[in-house]
Amino acid sequence: MVARITMVGFGLLASSIAAAIKQAKLPTKIRAVSSPATLKRARELELADEFFEYDETEKWAKDSDLILLCAPILHILKMIDALGKVSWAGANAAADREILVSDIGSTKVEICKAGVRLPSPFRFVGSHPMAGSEKRTCEYNDPAIFENAYWFVCPPDGTPESVYAPLLEIIRFVGANPVVFPPEHHDRTMAWVSHMPQMLSSTLAGNLPERLLKHNYQHFAGRAFRDMTRIAASGWGMWHDIAVTNRDETTRALCEVRDGLDKTIAAMNGLNVVKDGKPASGDFENDEHSVIADNSQALADIFKAGNDGRASLFAPGRNNTNSFYEITVQLKDKPGALLSVMQPLAEEGINIRDIELMKVRENVAGTLLLAFKTQEEAARAVKTLQYLEYEVKERR
Repeated sequence: MVARITMVGFGLLASSIAAAIKQAKLPTKIRAVSSPATLKRARELELADEFFEYDETEKWAKDSDLILLCAPILHILKMIDALGKVSWAGANAAADREILVSDIGSTKVEICKAGVRLPSPFRFVGSHPMAGSEKRTCEYNDPAIFENAYWFVCPPDGTPESVYAPLLEIIRFVGANPVVFPPEHHDRTMAWVSHMPQMLSSTLAGNLPERLLKHNYQHFAGRAFRDMTRIAASGWGMWHDIAVTNRDETTRALCEVRDGLDKTIAAMNGLNVVKDGKPASGDFENDEHSVIADNSQALADIFKAGNDGRASLFAPGRNNTNSFYEITVQLKDKPGALLSVMQPLAEEGINIRDIELMKVRENVAGTLLLAFKTQEEAARAVKTLQYLEYEVKERR
């Protein structure tokens, strides 16, 4: 493990790395670089060993082994620029060894272009952990936040792994899965699986028609609409930087989705419809199949493609971020129902990795989703809860 790691921008992700290191009592020295208020809180939480403000670049840069830039994208670019202006006069041996610099920015092409221009002794390798939360400050640090998440690593062409081995060590230590990826591939992929969905969600939530709003009918939205618009609550501050540094790829992804929507609209318009209780084509009374024996194949094909696309997200051995073993538990409608499930599992030493209360209705049993790291843990949980006469089902 690196002897000294400097994290510039000590928010949720940086402090979570620090918390994991402190929890494991590793000898790594943690240097926090942030605003005075954040440094004060980090000191109170004992998350770092040394504390610097942003403008003290000459102090925090020179004695570092790994510098991790943990800030919004445009701030990362400014930090890279500041590092490029560090004077090594009188630094002696400090300038004779390489200092690895990386970042956690959500786009990579522009950051990597800037980083590769850093002068010696800096060596830049971009990175991006697929982890986070709506919480932003060190107050909410979570040592397990990176558990099983992908962490992209984007080295310049021809960079030997030995150069960024300290970064890989940190990534694996916090439980993430490193993926070495060219920055262009990263931004093209993120445009589709992250950036475009955000734009779609914001657009969907922001275009509720007046015919619904004037009657407050949007309150009847079911889980599908709520799920599709959940990320519309995201703040513009972070997304501004993503939009301006990955504009072209995100726009291309949006256009591709628009093409798909055009096909869906065409398929919908091509349907035979039912009017006044009878299908528009065919004899409703004499042809019992007339309602379904229409020209809906184009729409059926779209649904089939959607089924296949969704299933591909969870192909075995592919999606590490979803490789938990899940069970569902039918809760009993009584006070303490959650505790009556959780406590026996805790007493058995079974570690729950994720939990979701899926359905709750008055006087009707709710459904609890529990996720486990290993199949063996899930099986033990099923056995324990079935012994207590709960209805339990495995989801994988």
